[in-house]
Amino acid sequence: MYSKRIITSIITASFFLLLQSPAHAEVYKWVDEDGQVHYGEQPGNTGAEKVPIRTNETTTPRTMNKDAVDVVKADEEAKNKLKKEAEEEKKINRDKRKWCNEAKRDLQAISTRGRLREINEKGEYITLTEEQRQQRISAARKKEREFCK
Repeated sequence: MYSKRIITSIITASFFLLLQSPAHAEVYKWVDEDGQVHYGEQPGNTGAEKVPIRTNETTTPRTMNKDAVDVVKADEEAKNKLKKEAEEEKKINRDKRKWCNEAKRDLQAISTRGRLREINEKGEYITLTEEQRQQRISAARKKEREFCK
């Protein structure tokens, strides 16, 4: 039991020591006689310089200047405006299709039936005259031309 604790402690300590050593490692940069640039943990010659290592650069937020923020905002506003315009256009097209189909149904119904009847304000059925029927046909054709493009 006692030996297990010692072994576990040694392994844990070794593990933490191994993790610590790369954190304190230094990187050197030097140029050899042929003009080749080298990097290493130990200086290759006396002209080697120590390279600073930056850590956690990706986790810290970068500050943006005011112009960049304005450009981003303007871009987002333009995208939102285009999106709204596209939605409105879809709605208009949907309404036009609905009105087109309605005009086609009306024209079909008026053209195929002989006599047309409708209910007046008193709730009585009245038969449309031929002139009223032709007016309805022309109105339906006008709606069809307007909305069925």
